[in-house]
Amino acid sequence: MIKKVLGENDLSLNNISYRGHSRIINTNKGKFVIKEKKSNLKEIYDYLNVKKYYSYLPITNDYNDSYELYPFVEEVNTDNSSKAVDMVYELAMLHVKTTTYEEVNLDEIKKLYEETNKRIDYLYKYYLDLQDYIESNVYMAPAEYLLIRNISIIYQLLRFSKEKLDVWYQEKEKLKKERYVLLNNNLKLDHFLEGENNYFINWSKARRGIVVYDFLNFFHNNYLELDMKSLYDLYQTKYPFTKDEENLFLALLAIPSEVNFKNSNYINTIKVKNLVVYLNKVMVFALKEDEKYQEEYE
Repeated sequence: MIKKVLGENDLSLNNISYRGHSRIINTNKGKFVIKEKKSNLKEIYDYLNVKKYYSYLPITNDYNDSYELYPFVEEVNTDNSSKAVDMVYELAMLHVKTTTYEEVNLDEIKKLYEETNKRIDYLYKYYLDLQDYIESNVYMAPAEYLLIRNISIIYQLLRFSKEKLDVWYQEKEKLKKERYVLLNNNLKLDHFLEGENNYFINWSKARRGIVVYDFLNFFHNNYLELDMKSLYDLYQTKYPFTKDEENLFLALLAIPSEVNFKNSNYINTIKVKNLVVYLNKVMVFALKEDEKYQEEYE
């Protein structure tokens, strides 16, 4: 691919370097980043331009090419927490600029409700069976012991998720309009670039959808290194969720991942440790929601 890129763009190669999954070519005309084409960028960028949202990095080659060529931008050296704050501001602005209101599709709402309920029920049974299996063993591996110590949080969050999902579904049946935005849908700190300007640099999974999915995606991708509750609160000051959006967000957030044990105590322990971090960070949201409920009915 590199030979093709060089030839079609009249570039002479000095050297190649790598940063994460990106290939950086140093040429006679400066540095560029090469990526395989994965989406219809022209359609996405044209839409963003219409909405006057410009925090994306345009390609320098033709949209019809089989690759994407970007100018290399040297990132400002900031810590992850500061970068995350700037990223949340940009995310909120993306949603503000691309908000539209559409008719509620009750068939789609029902489908999401039923599929999510099935997922919750499946995970509840999965962890009950896994608990029975672990507790039947004479000795527990470290990962198994760590999971059993935190298993009650899993059940608590699954019940919380089901309650929020039911409330959301009841609310949606009464509403006529739904907010939709352009979702970046691939929110990682590595996909946000801070330079002279700030950019989201990966739009390969962008689509229109219900707004809650972007912050949910951001949470899932970055919860290990960031204080997600404070970032969520910051986001809400710029783009507050409606009550039904908040209930859907909490319902989906509270669903833990499925832990599949491998033949490695080390890998299994890391998996469960990451799950426990996730559970504890989501519990902050659940407990805060319980406090709000108590204040409303005191």
